Parts: sequence; structure tokens; C-alpha cells
Amino acid sequence: MARVRIARPRHVIGWLAVLGVLAWFTQTQLAGSVDQSFAGWVSDLHGARDGRVDSLMLTLSEIIRPIYVAPVTLVAAALLWFRFRAWALLLPASFGSSIAVTYAMKWFLDRDRPGEEFSLVNLHDAAFPSAHVAAVTSSGMAAMQLAIPVLRRTARKLLDLAIIALIGAVALSRVWVGAHWLTDVIGGLIAGVIGLAVALLVLRRWPRARRYALP
Repeated sequence: MARVRIARPRHVIGWLAVLGVLAWFTQTQLAGSVDQSFAGWVSDLHGARDGRVDSLMLTLSEIIRPIYVAPVTLVAAALLWFRFRAWALLLPASFGSSIAVTYAMKWFLDRDRPGEEFSLVNLHDAAFPSAHVAAVTSSGMAAMQLAIPVLRRTARKLLDLAIIALIGAVALSRVWVGAHWLTDVIGGLIAGVIGLAVALLVLRRWPRARRYALP
């Protein structure tokens, strides 16, 4: 499977390095300026279409929470077990790995959330990186991997586009509601990629998964 083979230890190390550099960058004045400018531009759009956009973003941000994504990946793995066997665990393994990376970085950096002037929600935990974005990115990309042997090319492309659109929408919603800075959601994207790569590496080395190679 071509996409599986891109996961190598050096790739994980490389993406961890990128996340580390981004974490450092978030502490600079330039990052603060970029984040403040983008958050200000988004907050100026609050109330668009009589508040319907705000409601949509708040709903999306609430629905795609890691605490809800976690059981979905477990149920999906159970349903897909007879088709993919151990590879069905790619979904929860990718999610779990990305969340572990995310909360380790949150604990280490302890970055403040955007202020009340940008926010439609009231949160007080660490901001960087976005767990929402990490969860949907890792799980969505894992689903894209598993779709390769079961969907035709056109259907796979449509699924890929739908997942990419969902990731983008969740990322935008987190900035829109003022839960995260722009660099936080970029960090979430990277954490999601790391989670997928780690899960792929582990499964490729697990004997039970190696019996069922994905094409």
C-alpha cells in the first residue's frame, strides 16, 4: 500500500521536529502578530447572516470533540474488523497517538487561549495544539488509508475531498469560536499526521497486522 509505506521512523522524527519548531515559533512576537491579526479578522465576521454562521461554527466545534471522536473510532474499528482484521485498529490507534502527542505538547507549552475579545466560548486549558483538529485529522486520514482497497478511484477521491473539507471546517470553527489561534490549528494538523504515522509504524510491525496486508 503506497500510503502506508511513507510512514518511516524518520518521517515521525521529522514531523515531531516540525511540531517542535512551530511550538517555538508560537512564542515569538511574529507569531503573536500573525495570530492576533487573523483572530481579529475572523472576529470581525461574528454575527454574519444574523448569527447563523456563529451557530453553525459553535455546533461543529461542539460535535467534533475528541471525547466524541474516540468512541466513534472504536465502533468503526469493531465494524471493520471482519474486513480489515488488525488493520481496523488504525482508526483508534491514529486517534490515540495524535491525542497523546497533543496533550503532551499542551502540558509542555501551556499556551494561553485567545482573549474574550475574540471568543464565543469560555475555555481555560492550554491552547497549543488543537485537540479537535488533531482528532479529526488523524481519524480522517486513517479512514482514507482504509478506503483504498474497498472503494473505486472516483469514490476514494470524493471521500478524500469530504474528509479534507471536514478537517478544514473544524480548523476554521476552532478559530471562529475563539478557542484557538491560527498556529494552534496548524499544530493540530501536524499532531494528526504524527498520530497516523505512529499508528502505521506500530501496526506494520505487529505480527497480526502483517498477516493482512492492505493493497
